[in-house]
Amino acid sequence: MSTENVASLDQLFEDLLHPNPNIQQSASFSIADSYSDTAIPRLLLLLESDNPAIYRSAVKALGVLGPKTFSPLIVLFNNSVNPTVRACCVKALVQIAVNFPDEAFPEDALSVLARALNDISPVVSQSSLMTLGYVAKATHGGDRAVPILIEACSSDNIAHVQAAAMALAEVDSPKASECLLALASDQSTDPLVLEIVQSCLERMGANLNSSNA
Repeated sequence: MSTENVASLDQLFEDLLHPNPNIQQSASFSIADSYSDTAIPRLLLLLESDNPAIYRSAVKALGVLGPKTFSPLIVLFNNSVNPTVRACCVKALVQIAVNFPDEAFPEDALSVLARALNDISPVVSQSSLMTLGYVAKATHGGDRAVPILIEACSSDNIAHVQAAAMALAEVDSPKASECLLALASDQSTDPLVLEIVQSCLERMGANLNSSNA
């Protein structure tokens, strides 16, 4: 690559970190159009920053670059000991889902999200639940995320169960409804979870009594 092109990419990275979100977004699109392969390693390095403004900008840009960032994000997630970096990887995955809803999540990305549910960092695990919920609701082939959310509903972590239940309530899936109805009819369901589940079922227009049919 010529010196001029490298300089242009450097300028785009400066714009990516500009406080004006419109300038950031424009830089992301320009990077995706012209420098995506070269930019990916540099963007991944920004995820290591201690500055939230920097790694958040990198997360958004990686999402704009799209499906080609799946593999490097998965590798980084698997290899990083930094929980903030792992959380950024997960958040970048949901950005891909937002920007490319017709692109099916690869199986290895879904596997990463499933493993992330048990991450020692609550930020990583909660980010994974949010991502799984969005994937299940709004992406092509998203129904493959439903069993992972259903499994999360059997977690000992009340916050996870609540988040998984709320995510399932947004999914048009008989399996999701069955899971919520089962939680509602289970006498061992935690009261805090039950409150959330009942609210979800009301929004879905489900008949609670059908769980006893």
